[in-house]
Amino acid sequence: MSRPPYKLLRRRSLSRLVITCEHASRALPAGPALDRASREMLRCHRGWDIGIWEIVREVSGRLGATAIGGRYSRLLADLNRSPSDSSLILPEVDGVRLPFNTRMTPREAGRRVQKIHAPYHTEIDRQLARRAVAGVLPFLISFHSFTPYLNPRRRRFDVGVLYQDHQDLARALGRSLERCGFSVRYNRPYSGLEGLIYAASRHGSNHRVPYLELEFNQRALDSKGNCRRVARGAAKAIDELLQEIPPRRS
Repeated sequence: MSRPPYKLLRRRSLSRLVITCEHASRALPAGPALDRASREMLRCHRGWDIGIWEIVREVSGRLGATAIGGRYSRLLADLNRSPSDSSLILPEVDGVRLPFNTRMTPREAGRRVQKIHAPYHTEIDRQLARRAVAGVLPFLISFHSFTPYLNPRRRRFDVGVLYQDHQDLARALGRSLERCGFSVRYNRPYSGLEGLIYAASRHGSNHRVPYLELEFNQRALDSKGNCRRVARGAAKAIDELLQEIPPRRS
């Protein structure tokens, strides 16, 4: 791989807001030829979080925030999973065999963690450490999106605010999002209390900074115009919350 396995916006900023986006892309590096079923799997919500990088780019621009996004599909190595998680690299999804994950030996899995997973998380650590040196207390938010239908239940809300350690901040952000016109749920469609916000929890806990995860319904992310509209509201809500968080460490 000639490029880092992550995308980086505003790398030199010392913004209070730091955004991570683990499932920003459906791309793969050069590799084996794909059949139709595996190509379709990469395009759907299993392969990436549809629309979310558009949201991140807009919010990053409006708030001057540093943002780190995964360059490759979550099916290559899921950046929102621990390296020891059995779902980090899946040989098949929904009955579809993934040719780039077949015959995955422990040694090859380790190389993939070293080349894709580790550099992404190292960059998050670096960005948070830069702020610690400068005395800035960052607010870490991981951005994701979710499919409006799953097995075959319909998810009707606009945004999920996921938390593990910061319920008060989650509720405050949820209220700000509601004032911006979003319908909000807490720890849905997944729960931070069940260990399902790995990236935000790992870095927020290690650096002792407040952290949350936001999950946006993909039904509203079907065009660039709609993504910009959602991002404007999200940026406004986050900016409101930032006013309530001390800007520097005590």
